[in-house]
Amino acid sequence: MNTVFKTQLKNANIKLKEYYNKDELIKQCRIYAREKINNALNEDNTLNWSKLPKLLNSNPKLEKSGKFDVLTKGLALAPSFISGFNTCNFASLGCGKGCLNWSGHGQKHMLCNGKHNVLIARITRTILYYEYREQFLKQLHKEIKTFSNYVNNKNIKDNTDLICGIRLNVLSDILWEKIDITLFNNNPNITFYDYTKNPNRNVNHINNYSLTFSRNEMNDLYCEQAFSNNMNVAIVLDIKKGYTIPKTFRNKPCLDGDLHDARFLDNKNHYVTLRKKGNTIDKSGFTINVNTWFNPIKIAS
Repeated sequence: MNTVFKTQLKNANIKLKEYYNKDELIKQCRIYAREKINNALNEDNTLNWSKLPKLLNSNPKLEKSGKFDVLTKGLALAPSFISGFNTCNFASLGCGKGCLNWSGHGQKHMLCNGKHNVLIARITRTILYYEYREQFLKQLHKEIKTFSNYVNNKNIKDNTDLICGIRLNVLSDILWEKIDITLFNNNPNITFYDYTKNPNRNVNHINNYSLTFSRNEMNDLYCEQAFSNNMNVAIVLDIKKGYTIPKTFRNKPCLDGDLHDARFLDNKNHYVTLRKKGNTIDKSGFTINVNTWFNPIKIAS
């Protein structure tokens, strides 16, 4: 990585940490998360997982893959510095503030009795990952095996051939291949897949782990490196839901990344186009403005 990029990363991380440490909702959710963990601690410092949020769950985006015979669950940690820990070392200011964390059920107004339960759960998982790593990984293995068995049993019962998919970084960018390689080695029948903004990641040695490089306003110069590492490149375009995407970008073909989430099914050497989510206004360059070179057309319903 060049010096300019390293400096940009450092500055972005400093600003994101300051940004999230000042957010009143986040500060409140951190307190609730700590309370939840304390209530789940036994006298011997072991965790009572029945009092904690499940590590793996689903969401509407992951469920889209069901149309393509893929059943998926994912680990949704709190991105960037939301938990107090940084789970996205390669985040830019644009993606850090405009993260998918704030879309769907993660939107700030989605409160229940004054609490943002989705955000509290994500922060809780993240604290557990950093402060109770051994117990966290043991529980993660357990939940992965449970889900795998569910998919296998469903295939036998319904005479289907569904693929079991797992996303370990729904909102984070952790190097799981270095944290615990047995997650992949012990589960050869599971397809793991993620997005990453880290241009140095290369998981070609792991047969059941697929990565898609996620372009932002800082790492744009590493897109070609990602392609050479057998990764497709995801780009966020300033296009509304229900409108067409361009056929090509920078002389490479595009595919519609909003049709499903199972990125390992995508043809290689493609840009994965994603329409901008949420209501935040992005002026950073993270979202690519297409107005000067492409005219989106409303898709007929």
